[in-house]
Amino acid sequence: MNVKNHNGKDVIRVVVVGFGKVGKACAEGVLASQDLALAAIVRRLDSMGRPLPDAFSKIPVVSHTAQVQQMDGALLCVPMTQVLETAHDCLQHGVPVIEASQLHGEAFQAHREAIHRVAARFNVPAIVGAGWDPGALSLLRSLFGLLAPEGETETRHRVAASLHHTAMARQVMGVKDALCTEQTAADGRRQRYVYVELEQASEVERVAAAIRADPLFLGEETLVFPVESVAALEQEGHGIVLERRGAPGRLGHQRLLFEARFDDAIMTAHIMLAAARALRGLSPGAHSLLDLPLTTLWGEQAHVAERAWL
Repeated sequence: MNVKNHNGKDVIRVVVVGFGKVGKACAEGVLASQDLALAAIVRRLDSMGRPLPDAFSKIPVVSHTAQVQQMDGALLCVPMTQVLETAHDCLQHGVPVIEASQLHGEAFQAHREAIHRVAARFNVPAIVGAGWDPGALSLLRSLFGLLAPEGETETRHRVAASLHHTAMARQVMGVKDALCTEQTAADGRRQRYVYVELEQASEVERVAAAIRADPLFLGEETLVFPVESVAALEQEGHGIVLERRGAPGRLGHQRLLFEARFDDAIMTAHIMLAAARALRGLSPGAHSLLDLPLTTLWGEQAHVAERAWL
């Protein structure tokens, strides 16, 4: 039996897999929406006993999507190293997935192909790269490219937390909490600053070696700093400047500029929820946001968006 909202329309039932920063933001976004419903929160067995905020007191907490009887899709909010395995598990049980792995270029294409093979095999749709970057920023870059077909695009990131690197560092034995940020050295080299709040009697050297040995950090200069409280270091704002400079010529010299500061996890959650609205009617296989008509991301509010933005 389909669940309906106050307008009498069917709602889209989703499960949130993982309850880190992005998972929590997704779950909060679903509760606040009118066309989405939170069927369950999926957590690891060792996390099942951890308390959730009061807002989720009536939401089922399970250890596997197979324990949920009715759902339209799964929002995968797990560390990037676990996405493929989790996606395969959902897809083979007929559950469409939405994920937001931070991969680009050839790495993203290989990731998409891997999920596409599984999704096509089990005749289920999947939406990949449905976060901030790739995802929303990809749409902006693409639009800028259309408006200034010839030229170059520069993306400048401000200092902010790196979600996937932070999630990995938090899994290292002896780490109570962690925060990873990306810095640019004076000579242009990219550096990872990892701030770790350690369990009692943990060794900084061993934790630092374990972090640097992880594939996510290989090939990058990684500096590990022990701190008393990661919470005190949390940076709520992520910043970016996107600039497109058109080539000079008969069409003029176009210059497009987009600047923003925002919470990366909340922005990612917004896009994942928009992607959930586009799941119905998708053909089997993996799709990126660039494959989807923009109106499908608005769901039942498409007519409102059309009046507002056109």
